Amino acid sequence: MYKGRRRSHRFTILGDTAFEYDCILEKPPDTNSITLFMEGAEHFDFFRQPDFLTDPLLAGSYAVYKKETLLGEGTGKLCHIHRPEIIDARGRRCWGDLAVAGNELRITIPETWLGEAKYPVIVDPTIGTTTVGSQNMWVKEAGEDPEPLMFELSIPVNRFLVPETINGECTAYAYVNQDDWEAGGRPVFYSDNGNVPHTRKSMNENLMDLRVVSGKPVGWRSATFRSNGSIASGTNIWFGIFCEYYWMPRFDWGAKCYVDWWDAFDSIPNNYPIWKESYFENFKLSMYFTYTSGQNYLRTITQGVSLTDSRNLSADYKRSLTQIAKVESEISPFWILLARIADTVHAAGNVFRGLLLQVRIVTGAFVRDYLLGRFLKAREELILKSAISREIELESKIQ
Repeated sequence: MYKGRRRSHRFTILGDTAFEYDCILEKPPDTNSITLFMEGAEHFDFFRQPDFLTDPLLAGSYAVYKKETLLGEGTGKLCHIHRPEIIDARGRRCWGDLAVAGNELRITIPETWLGEAKYPVIVDPTIGTTTVGSQNMWVKEAGEDPEPLMFELSIPVNRFLVPETINGECTAYAYVNQDDWEAGGRPVFYSDNGNVPHTRKSMNENLMDLRVVSGKPVGWRSATFRSNGSIASGTNIWFGIFCEYYWMPRFDWGAKCYVDWWDAFDSIPNNYPIWKESYFENFKLSMYFTYTSGQNYLRTITQGVSLTDSRNLSADYKRSLTQIAKVESEISPFWILLARIADTVHAAGNVFRGLLLQVRIVTGAFVRDYLLGRFLKAREELILKSAISREIELESKIQ
């Protein structure tokens, strides 16, 4: 919130991919810095984008990613906080500077500009809600012109935390931004050894078509692969694309990325071909994967009977139920849609002397989008599903 005495706020939706949260200064403030508090900031990484970017909206902006991305949450990107533009009552404009410190988003306005401003002054940070990286261009050497980022005969990988045990088939997704007639690759992941990719932990990696041609527009591509054995929950892995030959992705700056070269394109190396541990790039690539959880759950209910009860209590009981859940939601003043799902699934049936099973589901969901509930991938809706599976065993006990 703005700490001055006289201020107001305005929330403006910009299509379905961005919104503005305007702070309106009615008179000269006590300081040229405005502080906005971000609830839940401790759960996210804020990657500052470089000042050398040519787009002033992106230079010094922040890409916001979840610290722990769970199954079904796509790239884990929450939003993009663009550099704010400051506008006074005469239409004069300037760019503000952004900084993130803990749960505070600080906007600094140039003092000279602010001293000559006519009030009210509007400070309008724009929040982009796309989950795809904001960049596709990079500069190899200082002073050179930007060019599209392209990986050639290499294995670009980022580090990921495994929130649930992986055991079986996985589906990889990679965003392709531009075409090359030899573009293609295979999803792969490696174990972590001291924050460095080490041993290959994937197998049966299928080819991913990374072309951009008629009928295959810019966007997401997918291919399946399998884990080589079980990957334990809480393990760090390095996931990426084994390029055959090229991949032209989107990305944000800010994450450790190894991009080591491998020219035997028909053979994925079993050990990551690292050239030098201290040599890595600064790319958070727009890619992710989903997988089959290795978790199995079993609940047993044991029930006692008295001597007057029948000892024949063997029975099969199963009921499948699809039910619409009730959602209570609100938009907080900090750009966040909070949704809470609370519903009761009631299954009743007779097993000889009678059985009543009542299950209550209470799930808290933290959803990033301000209005439409979009979270999984760019321009796709969030789908919430609840599944109930219980195995019941009834045993006789003589009391």
